[in-house]
Amino acid sequence: MRTWAEELQPHLHDYVRRGGKQNRKKQVSLIIDFLEYTDSTEKLTSLHRLGKRQVINFWKSHRDMSDKVAYDYWLGLCKLWVWIDKPGKPPRPNNFGDAGAAGGGEQESMVADMPQAIKLARESKKYTVQKLANLTGLECSLIQGIESGEGGLNITLSDYVNLFSILGIRFVLPS
Repeated sequence: MRTWAEELQPHLHDYVRRGGKQNRKKQVSLIIDFLEYTDSTEKLTSLHRLGKRQVINFWKSHRDMSDKVAYDYWLGLCKLWVWIDKPGKPPRPNNFGDAGAAGGGEQESMVADMPQAIKLARESKKYTVQKLANLTGLECSLIQGIESGEGGLNITLSDYVNLFSILGIRFVLPS
């Protein structure tokens, strides 16, 4: 038997004994799939050697999985993280955000105008201009100027990237 399988056995036995059996068996199978993938790519010798890098590599090689399946894997990885006493939570896949945790997706809007997109995103997150200024480190007047479409503003590309990241704005290029 593999070393990681021996380390995992007591946790699996106790976990599957209680609660919703079908769901727990499914989560266990997803955890084992992850561990087998990690073992095949990196020759896993101990569960305590698992880290964020292995999880990120797993997500990168499984980019095509649906949001639901990715969320199920992530829940299994959270359980594994608890079992092996890792701090925090494992990295989430990039193909879903907090929408998976809420059970529903956030409504996405396609907006061609950047100032309008910034204003809509700010309002959808219920941020005031002052709160957004505090989060981004930009001046309130600068954010108001961006939202009104003012030209000649003294703002760097990294400021825009930070603003888009905080507001959760994604760009889609037409094909």
